[in-house]
Formats: sequence, C-alpha cells, structure tokens
Amino acid sequence: MKKTPIIQCTIAASLLAIGLNSATATDLYQEMGITKPEQEAIMSAINSAREISKRAEQYNGLPYRRDAHAKATGCARATFSINPDIPERFKAGMFADADKQYQAWIRFSNGDMLVQADSKGDARGMAVKVMGVPGKAIAPELGESHNQDFIMTNTPAFFNRNIFDYADDMLYLAKFERTKWFISFFPPRLHPKQFYRAIQTVSSVIDTPLNAQYFSMLPYQLGKSTIKFSTKPCSGMSFPNKVDKSNPDYLSKQLETQLASGGACFEFMLQEKVPGHYMPVDDATAIWSEKASPFITVATINIPPQYLYSDQQQQFCENISMNPWRAVEGWEPLSSLNKARRVVYQAVSKYRHSQNKVPTPEPSSWCISENGEACDENQGLIVSKPSWPLPRCFDQNAKSIDGETLASDCKQQAY
Repeated sequence: MKKTPIIQCTIAASLLAIGLNSATATDLYQEMGITKPEQEAIMSAINSAREISKRAEQYNGLPYRRDAHAKATGCARATFSINPDIPERFKAGMFADADKQYQAWIRFSNGDMLVQADSKGDARGMAVKVMGVPGKAIAPELGESHNQDFIMTNTPAFFNRNIFDYADDMLYLAKFERTKWFISFFPPRLHPKQFYRAIQTVSSVIDTPLNAQYFSMLPYQLGKSTIKFSTKPCSGMSFPNKVDKSNPDYLSKQLETQLASGGACFEFMLQEKVPGHYMPVDDATAIWSEKASPFITVATINIPPQYLYSDQQQQFCENISMNPWRAVEGWEPLSSLNKARRVVYQAVSKYRHSQNKVPTPEPSSWCISENGEACDENQGLIVSKPSWPLPRCFDQNAKSIDGETLASDCKQQAY
C-alpha cells in the first residue's frame, strides 16, 4: 500500500526527533529488515509513548518520566562476572571471555506509567547496565559507549505478541484506557491470551526487589544460539519474613536496609531455543518451556553493601537510559518488538531528557560526578576494615633485607 504524504511527514518528523535523517533511517530499517507496515507501527508507538509521558506528568508532576517503569525503587552499583565454566556455545560477544568481571549499574523499578504506592500490583523491573565491554556497538546511533544493557521484568511473558499488538495497545494507553484494547463491546474486540498476561503482570506484589526472578520476555541471538535470559537470587540469600507495606515506598526502604547491612547476589541465566518445541521468536506472550530447555547460569551479579539515596545518585537514577540495543557485536535482539524498542526507547529517552533539559548520562564507572571531578573508587560503597589479623610483633630486633631496623613498626602490644 502506498503511503500518503501525511504518513510520510509523520514518519520523517518522528525520525528527526531521535536524530535520524531519512537516509539513515532507510539504512537502519533495511539493516533490521523492518517492513513498511512495521515502520508505521513503530512511528505510531513513538507518538503514543510521548503522549503517555506528557499526560503522566500531569499526574506525577515533574520531571517527565519514562512511558513505562516510571518509578525507580533504586539504582545500585554491582559487578557482573562471567562464570569460568560457561558453555562453549555461549562464548560470544561480552560472554566470550570466561572469568571476566565488569562493573555495572542496576535500576530496579515499578512498571506502571504512573508513580504509585509499591503495595499496588504492578510489574517489577530490573535493568542492568554492564560497563567497559570490549567490542563494536551493534547500534551506532546509541554511541560507542562499550556498555551493554539487559532489560527484564518479573514476569516471563509480555501482554503484546508483536509490534502490531504493541502499537495498537499503546494508542489506548496514551488515553489512559488500560483495558480497551484487550476487551471491548463496541467495537467488539477480545484478546483473551494477551488480557490474561496483562492481569498476571499487574497482579505482582513483592516484598523486596532483591528476592524476585526477572525475565527478558523477548529473545536474543548470542553467537549462534537463540536465547532468552533471566536473573534469580543466589541460593543462600536471606530476606525478612514479614515486610511492612504501609510505606508507599517500602520497596526502596527494603532495598536501602538490606544493602546498608549486607550485599545481594543474582545468578544470570540463559535459556536456549531448542528444536521440536514451541518456542516462537515473534510471540512475546509465549513462555518457553523450562522442562524442555532449563535455564543455565553463565554469570553472577554481585551487589556490594552501599548507600543508595544521595540526591546526586537519585538524579542519576532518574536520568539514566536503557536500551536493549545498547550492546556489542555477538549479541542481537530478535523479534519485531525488539526491533521497535531500538527506535521507540531512543525516541522516548530523547523526549523526556529534552523536556527536563538534562543530559543523558552514559556511565563508564561507578563514579557519579557532576563536573567531571575524580571520584574515589569506592564511592557509595560501605567499606569496612577488618580488625583481624591483629597487629603482631615477634622480634623487635628484626631487620629488613636492606638492613634497616623494623623496630619503629614493632610497638609493644598489651594483650
């Protein structure tokens, strides 16, 4: 079907808003194999996402926030360590070097467009930004940051199958008509599976962000393997038996309390698509069978004890941007929804940062610095010095190899 001049102008305006001219966009769409109908759906989703951010600001107040996962429960420093026993077939991209460790940032969040009490049922998000990853960026328009983002929620499936579901649903979400796309009497419409997935998503209530399993929902290509990924708390972690949910921000409080007194740990796992089983690439409502293909742990995420809620860190947490296409070669997001996210997420990020008149931080370390000044390597961490071993002094006449006496370092101890 030939596009009308109005549609062409809308697409051109939307592309310019994310920093792409028509020629660059054409190359990008050809590279990703995006069809004309998918292009129009993506542009529709961009316009809806901006409208959601704009309308939500009237409810949330400033700043303008993401169209989804608007409320951050906290951003934490972490390490992302590739396991030494990673299977050979997964050694590609940032997973190519076994036993490699990277610094990372984690943003925990609630999924809704509105900032609401943590006790309200909602999707819960965990987005991990791994820093200093060698390799060429797969999405040059996002910059050569050498970072890789992993975006997850605590449900294994999404409530839209593909880009067309997503674009249609977003039209109603932009009008705050949350269920209208799933079920409607006039005009008659019913999407039962998607509606069921949506109910599952918004019914989640958790005690702490550190005791949940998170899923990619969408598939990716790692080397020659088609995979999904997930994180779950490491075995042996302990959590409070009862949590007071009367505080509207109790998830932030739980995160702060646990990381002030101890660290946390997640296993990072991959689930491989296997032949002979229903594991579709372009239906995000489908859950891949763990019986047919169990998750395999390939990395460990450690979150050291730390302080979370300085004003500077909260501002950083609000402004940081995540995109599943921010990655290095050897890794590729799959499905029409993931193709859409490359453009939609970038457009919404540019929109909210422009409205808030703030830069988009793309960190290269744990340092948070407004003016580029040097930071302590342990900035934000709670570092304690062990009292053991105790100072010992066995021989006050001992000398070093160069003959210098060590008596000055060997003081009389009272025990």
